[in-house]
Amino acid sequence: MTHEAGLVPIDKEASRIWRGRIREILNQQWDPIGGCPADEYDGYVGTIAAMVRDNMTDDALMKYLEWAEAVHMGFGRFDSERARMVIASIRALGAAP
Repeated sequence: MTHEAGLVPIDKEASRIWRGRIREILNQQWDPIGGCPADEYDGYVGTIAAMVRDNMTDDALMKYLEWAEAVHMGFGRFDSERARMVIASIRALGAAP
């Protein structure tokens, strides 16, 4: 396997597991819709994973979750306390593999 200079190879299995844990957090702790199918929030996992991988701030993650909940899902409201817990849980997973 060859890699461009300066790029670290990605452990695809570890990345898949890590992203799966983000998915679980969104489904179990965030879940602004309530009682949705397991794949309901999959469209947000990639962006959140990329934001964490790119060392985005908690404020940036908060703004993204606010956009997702209030605008994209159309609720017009946002539970910032729940979002703080979600961000803390995601951060507790550690750095992206």
